[in-house]
Amino acid sequence: MNLGVLEHGGTGARRVRLAGLLSVLLCVCASVHAVVAQDNPALRAAVALAAEGRGDSARRIVAAELAKARPGDPAYIEALYWRGRLASSGDSAESDLRRVAIEYSTSRWADQALLQLSQLALAAGNGAGALQLAERLRGDYPTSALRGRAALWAGRAAFDLGDPATACALLDSARTESAGDVEFLNQVAFYHGRCSALPPAAPADTAHSAAPAPKPSSDSAHPAAGPAGGAVKPAAESAGAQSPRPAAQFEVQVTATRTSRTAQSAEARVTHSGEHARIVKGADGLLRVRAGPYATEQAATAAAARLKKALGGHPFVVPAS
Repeated sequence: MNLGVLEHGGTGARRVRLAGLLSVLLCVCASVHAVVAQDNPALRAAVALAAEGRGDSARRIVAAELAKARPGDPAYIEALYWRGRLASSGDSAESDLRRVAIEYSTSRWADQALLQLSQLALAAGNGAGALQLAERLRGDYPTSALRGRAALWAGRAAFDLGDPATACALLDSARTESAGDVEFLNQVAFYHGRCSALPPAAPADTAHSAAPAPKPSSDSAHPAAGPAGGAVKPAAESAGAQSPRPAAQFEVQVTATRTSRTAQSAEARVTHSGEHARIVKGADGLLRVRAGPYATEQAATAAAARLKKALGGHPFVVPAS
């Protein structure tokens, strides 16, 4: 299987995307599902430095650990994975992660590498590659704790490819396979909201399964009238009108900046942490990077705490706009 993920689009578009891809790689997510605890204290220190924005120092530590490890040993594979995660070049990142996924496919880092490659592919606009990589993770690693997260990213890729039926099926799987992770389920619910617009599936054999229409009685030539003389709406229609989906009320503001490059970098880091992100331009000229939306203030507060732990800074809850 071809695991190349940065090949989509022309040369100019590829250059534009690489800045965002590197930001994705440099984000060190605190979620237990996204990052397996490092066995090597030196690598643990490198990850902490990267989270503080000291990428060069982090890469020097990883390079030293990789140089002294023997190829094929667990320490080598771990260092190779983190060299890919903390790479300063998109091509180098893909190369290292691809090696982990292919050469060391039985290691505990292989499914992690596949998920990273899928995320990079989606960020690069390569939806087909992202879907393929995520589904390979789900197929090759049936007991992986990342199956639900892979289903989310595969679902997002399917939406980008114009296949909402596949996307919604994958999001249903993500929801089922991550039943105990409330915050992750909020992320799935955000994208699953698009599934409500899909037309209902047609019955398998409507020609034979449909019940015959009841014959009208002699006094039912006209629709039944309501209190004001208007036609009475069917019960299902009335029930649907009385139970609208709750609107999202809150977002988390992660940062505000005047430069689009900084805003796009922050947006990529928030997205990589598993949250939906967007950039809002205010009348004051500031570009505000926000995560969400969330249906309740409690959910938004929990997301703000997680983002602070993962990305630093001072994220805070704001009304959704």
